Amino acid sequence: MKKIILYAVTVLAFFVVGIFIANFVIMPLIVRRGKEIIVPNVCNLSLETAIEELKKRDLEGIVTERRYDQIIEEGKVIIQTPLPNSKVKAGRIINLTVSLGPETMKVPYLEGVDIEKGKLIIEKLGLKIEVIDYSFSDSVAKDKIIKTEPEPEVELKKGDAIKLTVSKGPVLKMPNLTGKDLTEAKIIINKMGLVLGEIKEIEGSGNKGSVLIQSPKPEQTIAAGDTVSLMVIK
Repeated sequence: MKKIILYAVTVLAFFVVGIFIANFVIMPLIVRRGKEIIVPNVCNLSLETAIEELKKRDLEGIVTERRYDQIIEEGKVIIQTPLPNSKVKAGRIINLTVSLGPETMKVPYLEGVDIEKGKLIIEKLGLKIEVIDYSFSDSVAKDKIIKTEPEPEVELKKGDAIKLTVSKGPVLKMPNLTGKDLTEAKIIINKMGLVLGEIKEIEGSGNKGSVLIQSPKPEQTIAAGDTVSLMVIK
């Protein structure tokens, strides 16, 4: 009889404990898990702050992606999923995309590279050309890049601009064609890569067909492709 009573008491005790656990432990967890939470906006917050804000609302933030961003600072949240103000259950995982900051690259070494090829390289790197200056150079061929500003290996952000200086070729001085026969003058002009422009005949003393006046003038700085005009004796 005592064993039966002891057995009944034990069963009753387990039953009471079970009810207690169900009412005060399991059910609150179930109810809590079923509670809807409005997702806070954690975009543009640091990762640590974002996770803390989510924890305060019984949500869990995890980083699912890190990527470059030109606007959002490094270490801050770019995107969250679900989106802000969405309704979710307590304990829901919120996926976070975190910024690596602006993407950077080094200025390439472009000295001696053809300007058109240089433009393509700069474009592929995501940089821009601020301005192109042209300058005479005895060491860098015409239409080749002399230098960049900033210099090679300097780190820039994607979208930044650089300045290029491009060669106009070696410094050329206009030869003195005065007194030379027109045929000889044409040969000299052609060899220098110049273009013969207007030829005008005028009255003057000297051999017929010889150069009396020229433009540009002798010793004037010129560049390949410049036009030369002549006045010759009738």
